[in-house]
Amino acid sequence: MAGARVIGIPVPQPRREPRARTRHLRVVGRDRSRLGITLSPRAGVAVTVLAFLALFCVAASHALLIQNQAEVDELDERVAVEQARYEELRLEVAQLESPQRIMDEAINTLGMVPPGETVWLTPDEPAPPGGAAEEPPESTDTSAARVKPYLEATP
Repeated sequence: MAGARVIGIPVPQPRREPRARTRHLRVVGRDRSRLGITLSPRAGVAVTVLAFLALFCVAASHALLIQNQAEVDELDERVAVEQARYEELRLEVAQLESPQRIMDEAINTLGMVPPGETVWLTPDEPAPPGGAAEEPPESTDTSAARVKPYLEATP
């Protein structure tokens, strides 16, 4: 008969009472979760200096931006003032171009009359007796004999 042999059956162990755990320091291996980059002291100093230079450059650029922003704000203020002035001038031009103001100016200052009204002027003094001496009408003769004396040079 063949017999079967069972190997490695766990045997129940008696329960141990928990002992007071004492903490001891122990040496652990390298942490494999790190990148595995090792820096020499010189390389560490160089990286630190580069980091400070980068931060200094960032601070300098922020200072430059703030300075330029002040100039932009000043220009925005000037633009707002000039736009307000432009609007005031547009209002003044609109008032000066209004038809009612132009009509009042023409009537009161220039003595014009509105269309449709005809005003006849009569002289304050009567015409002189005997009539005014009329000058002879100018001749339309353009003959060379008549024009020549005017064209000759006089010494």
